[in-house]
Amino acid sequence: MSDIVSKPFEVPIVRRRVSNLVDLYHHKNNLEAMVEKQTEEIKEKNRELTEMNYHIIDTLGTIVEFRSMESGNHIYRVRSFTAILLKYVIKYYPEYGVTEDMADIISHASTMHDVGKITVPDSILLKPGKLTREEFELMKTHTSKGAEIIREIFVTDNMIFKEYCYNIALSHHEKWDGKGYPQGLKEDEIPLAAQVVSIADVYDALVSDRVYKPAFSYDVAYQMILDGECGQFNPKLMDCFRMARKEFEQKAKELQ
Repeated sequence: MSDIVSKPFEVPIVRRRVSNLVDLYHHKNNLEAMVEKQTEEIKEKNRELTEMNYHIIDTLGTIVEFRSMESGNHIYRVRSFTAILLKYVIKYYPEYGVTEDMADIISHASTMHDVGKITVPDSILLKPGKLTREEFELMKTHTSKGAEIIREIFVTDNMIFKEYCYNIALSHHEKWDGKGYPQGLKEDEIPLAAQVVSIADVYDALVSDRVYKPAFSYDVAYQMILDGECGQFNPKLMDCFRMARKEFEQKAKELQ
């Protein structure tokens, strides 16, 4: 009950109380409409900021690709492979708690995985042959340098998105058995987003021409990953990779 009118009733008081209730009702409706409008404006602003963030990282990723002489579609293939794998993670491994929104963010954040290569000298980045031990040690720094670039330079209001970018750049060369770099993380010490992007990145590296090697066939690349020739990966993600094999091949053909 919003108001009480005591007996005996007095017409002026009743009219005033009714008028007050009507005004309160209209004010409540107007307030709800105003809140709904402001909520939509905030959502639209967030959408615009998200699109701007995606545009910025696409630009950064493309700059790195041009410098390393990789195919301009590398970042889009890695993003697509990441999205495909995450679709299977969501369906078959709910214990990881990945949602569709998270999968979308992770897929776009994958674009930043090699941003640290911008700090690697051309003599190493573009070397057609095998790197020396000293050169490889310098190449490995692109992970920590990339994370530093994201932490210090990459400006965004979406801290969740920034955290994914950071983790992926830093940890996408870590391996399940602890033999990766830069920190030697093992198993689920490695952020899941970095684990997924690692598989996507390795697959694309295998099926694409690089300055240091020709492309492998899809069948050979698939078997190399399963056999551990590119390092050990999460067994659950390998299950997803097996199920996603044909989708990977189709996407690779589409984005050649």
